[in-house]
Parts: sequence; C-alpha cells; structure tokens
Amino acid sequence: MGRKSKLSLICDLFMQEIQDSGKVWCKGFNSPAHAVRVENKIFATGKGENQTIECWVDGNILCVDLNEPDKEIRIARKVPLDLEPTLSGTLFNGFTRTKHADVLIVKSDHEKVQEKTILGETYKKGQYGSMDSQEFWAKVWEL
Repeated sequence: MGRKSKLSLICDLFMQEIQDSGKVWCKGFNSPAHAVRVENKIFATGKGENQTIECWVDGNILCVDLNEPDKEIRIARKVPLDLEPTLSGTLFNGFTRTKHADVLIVKSDHEKVQEKTILGETYKKGQYGSMDSQEFWAKVWEL
C-alpha cells in the first residue's frame, strides 16, 4: 500500500497541468517576466508586454502560444517539462496558488526549447491572427 503502480505514475506524468501563473523578477533583468508553474517548477514564457498568451501542457511539453496582431507576429514554443531551472528570481505578482518565495526558473530561450515564428506576409496570408491556439498549434508545426 502507498506505492503507485507504473500505470498510475505514467498517468500522473501525462495529467500534469498549469497550476498557477504570474510574474517573476529574474536576477539581472530590468522588469518582471511572465511565468507559469507546472508541478514544482516555474517556467518563463517569454511573453512580451503586448502579446496575448495561451499555455497548456501536452504530455511532457509546456505549449506556449504568443500572439501580437498589431505587429503581425505569432510564436509557438515547446518547452520540455524536464528542463532544469537555472535562472534565479523571485515570484513578483499574480501568483495566487503559489507561496511567495525566491525560485529557480526555466528560461524561455533554453537551447532545448523548440520555437516557430510566423510574421509579416505569412501571418496575414495564412490568417494566423484569427486562429484559435489549437488550430495555430496544429498548423505551425507542419511548416
């Protein structure tokens, strides 16, 4: 009793979700950055000031969809959940289900993060600005 079966552990791995989001103040940065918490890790998303964001977990990947229609740019990021956090910071604001603390953060520009960017004419012609996140996600990774 008390031990989890292999199936239960596998199910737990694929049932991860985003528990909280807010801003973190990263050491050496001049402004706070958007981040999310999945399990006990904090992930910087790379969200810019004027971007909208959708995030979700798919298997062992944090999926980040950043859209900025005014600049005709949309970015998709696949962030592996097993990356080690290396950036020191402090929870700043917005986190409602996470105790305020100094934390280590997974950087959004980590070398193992996959990223696709759609901009300009491709953004306009492909109508990327009006797609929902799931449609965008399916289309962008085919390119």
